[in-house]
Amino acid sequence: MGTARGNPADGSAGRNAELPVALGMANVGFYSASIGVVLVVLAEDLGVPAEHLSWLGSSFGYGLLVMALVGPALLRLGQRQVLTSAAVVLGVGSVLLAVVPGEAAAYAGALLQGLGAAGIVLVAPRLLHGPDAAIALTRANSVASVVAVAAPLVLGLAAATAVGARPALLLIVGAVVALVVSARRIESAPVTGAVAERSTAAWRTVLRRWLAVVCAVSVEFAFVVWGIARLTATGLDASLSAVVGASFQVGMALGRLVGPRLIARLPMVAVGSALAATGVIVVVVSTTWPLVGLGQLIAGLGIATLYPITLARLMATPGLRPELGTSLGALASGTAITVAPTALAGLALVVDLRMAFLVPLPILGLLLWLHREPRAAVR
Repeated sequence: MGTARGNPADGSAGRNAELPVALGMANVGFYSASIGVVLVVLAEDLGVPAEHLSWLGSSFGYGLLVMALVGPALLRLGQRQVLTSAAVVLGVGSVLLAVVPGEAAAYAGALLQGLGAAGIVLVAPRLLHGPDAAIALTRANSVASVVAVAAPLVLGLAAATAVGARPALLLIVGAVVALVVSARRIESAPVTGAVAERSTAAWRTVLRRWLAVVCAVSVEFAFVVWGIARLTATGLDASLSAVVGASFQVGMALGRLVGPRLIARLPMVAVGSALAATGVIVVVVSTTWPLVGLGQLIAGLGIATLYPITLARLMATPGLRPELGTSLGALASGTAITVAPTALAGLALVVDLRMAFLVPLPILGLLLWLHREPRAAVR
């Protein structure tokens, strides 16, 4: 694979981008972790079953699909412009969903949130490139993980008061303002097209590894979107469900904290899938909220490393250009986030949500099969 040449001004952008990117990823973490809570609260406000709002859980996926297609063109307008514009779109969507009454405003807000969050995810790696990119990205994602744990707790506590959960989304707006101010130090040079040799990747291997990413993200977002609703099905009210539902994010955070030490020592896709399957079974067979919460914690521990491992494997495919690998990764995530929560909701209309949570089990089985590649493909 040849050497790609990017914009020479990118380095200066990266040096000034850590704070605004961290604020952007904090917004993405808060947004994605709040999806399950907002789904339940919005269903109560509109007087409809939560399963009828399944598309809400896929709005982030829709945004990622759009960005996978138009992202390279947008980046040519300038990295700072993409970051701040995406953050503003996320903020506007949050305002609509938080304080503007009516179904139309809520639906428009959810779609704008998904599009804005996807834009931030698109531009963040481009801004934090360079020799210290791994450290910078780890810092930014650690902020997102902490916020993702806190979001259900904050929304749950707000739902238990007269304020309500939806107005708490205005916290995103405050972070957006801070991002826009801090992003003024980023040089606004556009990203030029990369020059690389023609890809010689074996496309069967690419497809196999792409599907593995789809499986990993599908299982994760089945819990992100429907975990809170599963807790409310045990009789727990929405505010307490949001608090207990943070157990999944806690499991994810813990798993990603210890994961780097274990990946080189253990077959973490097999170990993680086994843990995740155990959590799924506990969630399905349990009828009380403490056990459902425990199952979500176990599932989070297992799922935590599946996406990083499968994405890194896709990006490492011989002959696959990095920019194409990034686009395929976004496409895989968008496909999973769009399809998996909707499929689970569709099944929940036929059987109850508790039984519908069996869906991750065959997906985990498929992931294990995909990860065990033929030796020729590995070589």
